[in-house]
Amino acid sequence: MRHASSLLSALALAACGGGAPVDPGPPPDIKLDQANKAGTQALSMDLPSVAVRQYKVALSRAYERDDAGAIGDVAYNLALAQMKAGDSKAAVATAREARADLDRRRATVPPELILVQAAASYRSGDLGAAGIAAQEVVERGSKDPDVVPRAWFIRGLVAADRGDATGLAQSIAALSPSKQTDLEADRQELQGRAALLAGDSAGALTLFEQSAVNRQQALDYRGMARALSLAGDAALRSGRSADAADLFLRAGRSAMLQGDAATATPLLKRAEDLGKQTGQTGIVEEVTRLRRVAAERTTKT
Repeated sequence: MRHASSLLSALALAACGGGAPVDPGPPPDIKLDQANKAGTQALSMDLPSVAVRQYKVALSRAYERDDAGAIGDVAYNLALAQMKAGDSKAAVATAREARADLDRRRATVPPELILVQAAASYRSGDLGAAGIAAQEVVERGSKDPDVVPRAWFIRGLVAADRGDATGLAQSIAALSPSKQTDLEADRQELQGRAALLAGDSAGALTLFEQSAVNRQQALDYRGMARALSLAGDAALRSGRSADAADLFLRAGRSAMLQGDAATATPLLKRAEDLGKQTGQTGIVEEVTRLRRVAAERTTKT
């Protein structure tokens, strides 16, 4: 999912080269625009906590301005930044509050806002809310060609977690092969989940590894770590414990370097245990080194 573009371009006054006067629309709100731009810049620099602070300023200004369009746009930005900062529950709350406000005034709710609510609900473990929001996006549609496929991906994840092979197959069928690496990674990940449900661990391993490569190329390192972890599970089910140890190590290392200790810790533990079982001392030593690095970072902060 991509963060929304800055409101500056949407609110800026268009120059007119002559002819009939053109209504420039409402004048831009400098405080709102500057905070929103700062949040977007921070997010592009992988500083989600800074982005959250800036987007909160922008969203407060949007409510002060009573600007429905700005509320929807900035709430989407803030919810996405909160997800990237690891606070999915806050992202759900942000999206729900903005949707409620827009619904009360009978304003259009951006499908992107509903999508980020679906994604945040899924990460929070609320499969029911995630599935409902994703289905709403599918039914409403969007001018952005990426939005509906993302919703189908979330629907597929929900179906896979529930062991619903039919629902998962429906989501996969809705996703056409794509030259866009992140969308293709979504399709491959769902296909891998379907292969696991069907008992084809070897096929699932190949699909998850392909998905990880596409996630890497799309600069989606969180998704890449998840795909590597899934590949590790598939390798273990295939009886390839040594390969599973390496995959869990790579997934855990990436997650740790992203600052996601909650995800990294159990992955590195699995890598260490399998490394000991398979006699891969290099993996055990690397896990020890990574833990030492993590401890040093914690001490400095």
